[in-house]
Formats: sequence, C-alpha cells, structure tokens
Amino acid sequence: MSCSRFRAAISSRLDGEDPGIEPAHLDAHLARCADCRSYAADAEGLTRSVRVAPAPPVPDLTSDILAAVAAERDAAREPGSERALRWVLAAIGVLQIAVAIPALVLGDDANLPVHVARHLGSFDVALGVGFLFAAWKPWRAAGILPVVSALVICLVGSSVLDVLAGSTGAGTEVHHATDVAGLVVVWLLSRAALARPDGWRRAEIGMA
Repeated sequence: MSCSRFRAAISSRLDGEDPGIEPAHLDAHLARCADCRSYAADAEGLTRSVRVAPAPPVPDLTSDILAAVAAERDAAREPGSERALRWVLAAIGVLQIAVAIPALVLGDDANLPVHVARHLGSFDVALGVGFLFAAWKPWRAAGILPVVSALVICLVGSSVLDVLAGSTGAGTEVHHATDVAGLVVVWLLSRAALARPDGWRRAEIGMA
C-alpha cells in the first residue's frame, strides 16, 4: 500500500474522521516509515496551531463603559431648580382645585347661577389637574402648554373685561392669580425639562 493512502488516513484521523485503515495497521506503518512519521508530526503541529490559535487582542473598555453609564445617569438626574418648580406647580394645582370646590360642589361663585358656577368650577378643576399632571411628568408639560395658555388667557381676559365694565369687583377675581402663576410655572418647567439631555427623548417615547 502506498504512503499516500496512509497520509490520507493520518489527515482523516487528525480531523476526527474515519481513516479507512485499521489503527493498528496505520501505527505499524508509521513505525516503519520515517517519511510518514515526519508527515504526521508536521500535520499534528499544523492542526494544533490552527485549532489552538491565540485569541485576538481585545481592548479593555471597562473604564469607558463605566464612564458612559455615569454620564448618562448624571444627565438623567433632575436638577434642583426643576424639582423646585415641580413642587411649586403641584402646590398651585392643589390650591386651584381647593378654590374650585365651592363652585363645583355647592354652585357658589360670586352670586352666579348654580349651573354657570359649576361649569366654571369644572374648568378650574381641569386646570388644577393639568398643573398636577405637569408636575408629575414635567417632560409632558410642553404638550399641555397650549391648552393651559388658552384657558388661562380666556379666564383672565374675560375677568379683566368684566372688572372694567363694572359687572364684577376686582377682589372677586383675585383667585385668577393662581391661574397665571400656574401658567408661568408650566412654561418654565417645560423649558427646564426639555433642556435636559434626555428631555426630548423622554417626551417622544413617553417615559414615566
């Protein structure tokens, strides 16, 4: 049998395949043939170098990853000024609802008809709820800003016209100061929340 057959068997055995020759017969040939022993040694060395190749160098990115995580955490941290605005707006929202309770429940508002008083109380409660919602999720404040602006401008504008016309006293319209204050704080809060690095992303995906 020629050496080529034995060398093919050597390669097959190194690859984990059936050599096609009895192992004892192959080992006996290797014991007799120096050329095939040399071929087997070279083949084993080549196979070992291919299968046990050193791993490619991988840069250590641990410090960079930790720095990026810390930077993202710092960006997401709420500034103290924004937190203060949220508390102020929450207080205005609670006060707005408290002031609206007599008109909404009792129908009592500057001697207006009960039905009209309760309608106005409903508007004031809705405004207070909007303030509380913006205080809860400040990155949503910009979304309710147009509605709050329209409502406050209409309420305050109509009150000014009524005072000038003498149909109501200036003292009875003082409670609209909370409407104006709430509008200003909503505007400031929306600017502060969206100015944060993650503000627009939160507003777009509605993060809680």
